[in-house]
Amino acid sequence: MTKKILMAATAAAAMAFAGAASAHTLAYRTAATTNINGSPVVTGSATSGTGGAFTAYKLANESTLTAPTFAVFELVATLSGAPVSTFPSGNNFIDINLTGGTFQNALPSSSVVAPGCTVVLSSGGGAGQTTASFLISSAGGGCSFVNLDLPIAPNPGSPVSVSTTLRTELNNPIDPDSTNATAPIPTAPNTEILQVVSRGSAFNSVVNGLTTRDTAGVAGALDDTFATLTVTPVYTTFKVGAPGHTGPETATVAQLGTVEVLVDETFYRDLAKNNVLAAHVTGTTVVTTGSFSAFNGAGGSVTLGGQAAVINAAASTATNTNTPGLVAVGAAGAVVSPAAFIVGRETAQTPIQDSTYAVTGSYTLNPAFYIASEAISGSFERIGRDGTNVVVPWLNSSNVEGATGTTNIIRLGNTGTAGTGPVYVTALNSVCPAGLTCATPPVGAVQIFDGIPAGGERVISTATLSAAGALGQFGRGDVLVTIEAPANTITARRYATLPNGSVTEVANGTVASDQTGDSINNGGADVP
Repeated sequence: MTKKILMAATAAAAMAFAGAASAHTLAYRTAATTNINGSPVVTGSATSGTGGAFTAYKLANESTLTAPTFAVFELVATLSGAPVSTFPSGNNFIDINLTGGTFQNALPSSSVVAPGCTVVLSSGGGAGQTTASFLISSAGGGCSFVNLDLPIAPNPGSPVSVSTTLRTELNNPIDPDSTNATAPIPTAPNTEILQVVSRGSAFNSVVNGLTTRDTAGVAGALDDTFATLTVTPVYTTFKVGAPGHTGPETATVAQLGTVEVLVDETFYRDLAKNNVLAAHVTGTTVVTTGSFSAFNGAGGSVTLGGQAAVINAAASTATNTNTPGLVAVGAAGAVVSPAAFIVGRETAQTPIQDSTYAVTGSYTLNPAFYIASEAISGSFERIGRDGTNVVVPWLNSSNVEGATGTTNIIRLGNTGTAGTGPVYVTALNSVCPAGLTCATPPVGAVQIFDGIPAGGERVISTATLSAAGALGQFGRGDVLVTIEAPANTITARRYATLPNGSVTEVANGTVASDQTGDSINNGGADVP
């Protein structure tokens, strides 16, 4: 039943409560009960609390809140000078507002109690509503705090906050705080806010393909990994010694990264104080896409956390299912015991391919409590090849050449006594001039020649770049040319023929290489 009591009061009487200070507080009550309160955390206990009067209840984002869908939150609004300060004599109001949730059921007057005063529901407070006002009638007795037992149903995926506003029946503020206007969440001077439910991801996957020279660090890949030219046959082993493998990686073994699924068991899976558990991860699948042609033969290996991967027939994917040790207890951002992804060359001296390694997959969660699954994604370290990289700016495809009349030629020379490895081109960027139709160039390197003969040359023309098996009609852009050979045996010059017939040599490289005078770099991954 809603009851309204209106009594005359002057502003002076409304503000003249004993011991007046500033800023009432809104907090959890801290006595341990089966409801949600600020008592100490006791894992697995029905009377466990949030751990503090101002500490929110940590509810996992992944929770589906199938049952229960609400809980009673035990709060208290206390005047700043309590117990000396009391509500003004007469009729006063406490206005309650929810953000991110609704009242599960209609609020009885007993859900708001101010010992020493009479409290009745004035307005609102219905099931599904977000606001309620309670009249607090005081004859000057001595109520200095208000206990709130609020049945709150959080909105899906949302944190929940409660605010309380104290006022007289003439809307004069009670216990105002002049600093509220500059608070992180600005409010009226007589309004206080408490976040009662926080949300966060209790399950987090981490794919780490970063490198470091410190094997005790948190990086997933231990050192730069690239196949070296200094062996016969070339590219059959990894470079050992800085900037290559310095241990525990070897000439035939590389750690390309790590994967871990972290479970923060300090989160709750529901509103009944049941914690999230690592055991709620019911399955994992990790698929790594890249070249495994040198690792899947006799004597070779591809493992994640020590578990052998299943390699497809094309040697382009490695799949690990339910890898032991992949799931660990820890907060987001922690490094607990990640599973290492390691490749080992097969016994035969098979050339190791230049390749990137993309990681996809998922982990499944117990459907009784959570959404069905979440994705795993990221990248491991690239395996590069020792060689020479040349950045050639402002090239174009044949459709642009036809429109502008400008042609480009790149001459690559080999001064060595042995032929080089393959020659690749990569479109670093591309723009399609107005009025033309262009195609998106391939992602990554495309082979255009098997190599450069000993003492010979290769010429890259606009037609070479525009071929269907190369970059296609990519428009205009900057192109990376990669030759699998040491830089001291390679020459590279680019010439442009302008519409007026003049021939101009155009400098290679980026702005940085213009400044340093070094436009040619060794290493498949720019290894010096």
